[in-house]
Amino acid sequence: MDGLLRSSRARRLRARASRAALVAVIGLVGLVASPGTASAAGTYTVEPVLNCYKENSNKSWTVVVGYVNASSSTVTIPRGADNQAAPSKFASLPPTSFEPGTVNGAFTTTVSQADLNAGARWVLDGFTLDYRAAAGASRVCPASTELPEEGNGTGPAIGLVAAGVVGAALVHRARKRALAAAGRDDA
Repeated sequence: MDGLLRSSRARRLRARASRAALVAVIGLVGLVASPGTASAAGTYTVEPVLNCYKENSNKSWTVVVGYVNASSSTVTIPRGADNQAAPSKFASLPPTSFEPGTVNGAFTTTVSQADLNAGARWVLDGFTLDYRAAAGASRVCPASTELPEEGNGTGPAIGLVAAGVVGAALVHRARKRALAAAGRDDA
């Protein structure tokens, strides 16, 4: 009977060891397979770059901004001290997930002259991209570069309202004609 107890105890210990090894392997695979995150220890892997810029008629600049991720995997850097755009009105523009390699045109924005004078910039993973300072080493965007239209973003809304008004007028006119034609048929 003593041999039976030892063998069942040994089986339980082997089962526990097997489960622990399986959990360790799954954890290791999870760490290796998951996208990387920026290291707080000072290992910088993602650097912002000014792809090009265009000076607009009102002296603002439209800037096309990208990045270079030197690591071989996607790096996630949440918005905060290691991923922030200034002034704060640009805070939502920068991405938080960075594919490996060079990515051009990660975001585009129009920066006013006041913003440029205040040091408009993107701080990413220990690097600071000051748009005005970087313009000296960057190039003016070629004419073929797709840039956002200048304006305040109300163009699509105005277009929809205008289309609604024209549509309503056409429906009203068609209804009026149909009623007039129905009146003639009754007579």
